[in-house]
Amino acid sequence: MKAFMNEYNTENLQAEIKELRSDNGYLYAGLPKFKALFGRDSIISSLQLFSYDPGIAVSTIRALAALQGKKIEKSRGEFPGKIIHEYYDSEPAFLQRKKAIPWLTRDPSYFSVDSTPLFLILLAKVIPGCDPKEKGEFIRSYVSAIKFIIDYGISDTFLGYEKAVIGGGIQSQSWRDGIGDILDRLKSPVYTIGVQGYVYEALSEAESILRNSTDYIDEELIQRVREASFRIRENIVENFWIEDSSYFALATDGDGVAERSITSDPGHLLLSGILSRKYEEAVVERLFETDMITDFGIRSLSTLNQGFDEKAYQRGSIWPQDNWLIAMGLKERGYSARYKDLRGRLLYAYEKLGKMPEYFGVKKNGAIMEMSELRIRPCSPQAWSTGAILSLIENTG
Repeated sequence: MKAFMNEYNTENLQAEIKELRSDNGYLYAGLPKFKALFGRDSIISSLQLFSYDPGIAVSTIRALAALQGKKIEKSRGEFPGKIIHEYYDSEPAFLQRKKAIPWLTRDPSYFSVDSTPLFLILLAKVIPGCDPKEKGEFIRSYVSAIKFIIDYGISDTFLGYEKAVIGGGIQSQSWRDGIGDILDRLKSPVYTIGVQGYVYEALSEAESILRNSTDYIDEELIQRVREASFRIRENIVENFWIEDSSYFALATDGDGVAERSITSDPGHLLLSGILSRKYEEAVVERLFETDMITDFGIRSLSTLNQGFDEKAYQRGSIWPQDNWLIAMGLKERGYSARYKDLRGRLLYAYEKLGKMPEYFGVKKNGAIMEMSELRIRPCSPQAWSTGAILSLIENTG
């Protein structure tokens, strides 16, 4: 485990990671509400903490691979090779959560559009240094996830999702699963912008993994991966760019309708390298305009949006994991000054709050809000929030 020596006291953060760690080594998403294995959350927190403790990533891969989809079961969103959204290994935790989500079952649910590409991104980091005894199993899981994306996930050009039956699953299946009508009103299939960055990154890395990690090379699969990656990159601007706002839509749907709200999600594209410099710069500049940026980070939704509510779950609040993905993209793409700026704002939020919860609110006047003022009380500790701060402390820029 890497020791962090700097001006920040990380003892509390490290204690939270220890508290969140399951007996199987992966991190629960958050306590007390989310004492479960969440695909998206566990992967992102593993990426954040990879240099801090790579064992978390390995344990996460093991747990997710064991639950990888085996059949088509649409009532749970399951497909062969797909990575779960949510699974409770504890009966008390499951029963407590079911009070809020009546349709939840003890079986894994797979209502997540981004867990599978994120799984591939994490597994690409794990495979080169993994135990040779596990490598074969990990590669089989990797190939299965690739085939899910190619055979089932991508429709036409982009990776999207079919909305679950109302009352039988999750309507919005990206990280914004609590945004409400902004995404819920779209028709299936729904394609969210940030997910296209994840899948492009995953597919861009896949050929190297498939060629260098297996004795048998499936040239047909590699060609399909290459073609899918190319189509996403070539068509993303045409399908998501909104000319009159000079920004990317949050999502498009099966009818070609674009959800034009100004959100933080296009910032997730930066890390993938999918955009040309022209569009990268447009995204970066828009994120730092006054309706989005605060002293404590980037809002999830512009203050100019009709649905903006700084107290709401995902309609104007600030999410540390969302900001972390943007920050890492800024760093990766060479926007050093912007990275240091955003990093400083998030660390300032951590200093002011004394912790880093699931999300927090900032009023239009710029004041940070008490947790009790928010409409849904944030979970704390939350793995990908704690992980975001530990990662930012390490990555000085």
